[in-house]
Amino acid sequence: MDTRKKRSLLVEKLSRLHSSMASFNRSDESYDQCLKRLTVFAENSDAESVKVLYRILFALPNIGRDTRRETYFLFLENFNAELLKLGFSADELDEDLKPNEQEVADLFVNENIGKNLKLVEYLNSTFFTESQKTSLGKSRILIEFIKRCKTSYDPDSDKLIEDDFGISHEEFEDSLKSLEESKRILIYRVARGIDDEYMERGLLSFIRISIVNTQIDDSEVDSRVLSDEEKVIEKLVIGDKFFQPIQSQQTFTRPSRSVETSFEGIFWAFALLAFAVAIMFLINNTK
Repeated sequence: MDTRKKRSLLVEKLSRLHSSMASFNRSDESYDQCLKRLTVFAENSDAESVKVLYRILFALPNIGRDTRRETYFLFLENFNAELLKLGFSADELDEDLKPNEQEVADLFVNENIGKNLKLVEYLNSTFFTESQKTSLGKSRILIEFIKRCKTSYDPDSDKLIEDDFGISHEEFEDSLKSLEESKRILIYRVARGIDDEYMERGLLSFIRISIVNTQIDDSEVDSRVLSDEEKVIEKLVIGDKFFQPIQSQQTFTRPSRSVETSFEGIFWAFALLAFAVAIMFLINNTK
């Protein structure tokens, strides 16, 4: 992990292994194959690379639609047992990342978060270096989460109906339980701030009640002070163009076109003026 090229190659390997986790629970054969892939990587890689992989798998569970997080972490316990057989220690795997290891972890996030917006645990993570870029990535994950809730919400039954592009009730509850209290509250604050044209009141009430049911005090949902990063994420999501009313978008785009046109007119006026001056200069020189 000493050079940029080596880090990039390592991130490619880590990305493939992380991606394969989504299918580990499809069958006994898939389970065994996935565990073998991880073990083979550990057998043939340096300790630093194995440690980064292990920490990424714990921090960002890549879970298939029909898999619960409990099942995922039981699988990681089996992987941990294989690592102990290979001579790794629990303390070694859990210690803080060194600077070069942190660079690999951050590069992994930069390469993968935009490709998989279902990694809701990224909202929790202090495992990765905080920056404007991470706040943007977290806002995109929240936007995707809200969109999936909107797709699946049935106002008649006040439930989430499973949909290929939505989220099932079980998956929704499992996701909430995986998040820190402040991040669950952030979901509601974001939903509350989105325009009524998109966020119907029934869905907002459903989200609020679901969050309170995760043993968060009702008053905390409205009154808890968000961290600076959470406030930034909240503004990014609420201000996203996707959630803006159609009328507001039209009102915004019309002036922008007229401004472009006026600047274009000014440009050509100056161009013609410069051309006229040049002609007069040539005429005077000819005389």
